Amino acid sequence: EDPTLVMEEECHDPVEIRENVKRLNQAVLNGFLKLVQKLVHDPNDNKKLRDELSHNLFLMLQECNKFREHQAREILIDTLEQQLKRREEGLKMLNTQIGEADEALEALRKFRKN
Repeated sequence: EDPTLVMEEECHDPVEIRENVKRLNQAVLNGFLKLVQKLVHDPNDNKKLRDELSHNLFLMLQECNKFREHQAREILIDTLEQQLKRREEGLKMLNTQIGEADEALEALRKFRKN
């Protein structure tokens, strides 16, 4: 079975995702250093190290893509909160205008009675 196709259980904790990305980033850096060292000493035999490095990069990209879900959720929440704030401000302004109009109508009624 191809290990790059094995899907792990989804993680929804951003802190855990960040820690996984940091761990994989360290593994990629170490793998790159090992690959460079192998290329210097034995340039013909490096397939295993290249495959490991490629696999770690693939896993790191998968982890990074999990953040998109969280980013989209946060952006949606922020957008909806801003929209709600604008609507509340608009409602407050409308209520102020209605109050002023009611006062003007009341003043007109009193003026007509006099």
